[in-house]
Amino acid sequence: MRLLPAMPLLLVLLALGGCNRPSYETPVKTYQTFHRAVQYGEYKVAYASLSQPTQEALQARAKTVADASGGTVKADPVAFFFANVPLPADVTEVTLLSEEGDVAKVSVVSSSGKSQVQMVREPSGWKVDLTESLQQP
Repeated sequence: MRLLPAMPLLLVLLALGGCNRPSYETPVKTYQTFHRAVQYGEYKVAYASLSQPTQEALQARAKTVADASGGTVKADPVAFFFANVPLPADVTEVTLLSEEGDVAKVSVVSSSGKSQVQMVREPSGWKVDLTESLQQP
């Protein structure tokens, strides 16, 4: 019987334990998953949060670098992308700006300012789409 008073605490702990799980249900949750993963160095989770076209562009870039290095650099798109990314600024707010079909934009407010990020819906859920920014020189 002494376990009964601990039950509410156990339920709260179980509920909180799921808060850091990757979520691709909405554009906002996906961006939060991506940001949190980068902050904590969980690069495979962060990479999984990227759209398929973004992943393909990163794979192509990693292969180009590996080929140019004569094999001294591995063609690992996860390491290639996240090795060159500084820790992100603390995000204070992520809100949905627009959603039309399979494309959405989220507003991200952080200690370094405000930005917009494009999101796309894929069969596995919403993903961060950086293909436009990767095409810029």
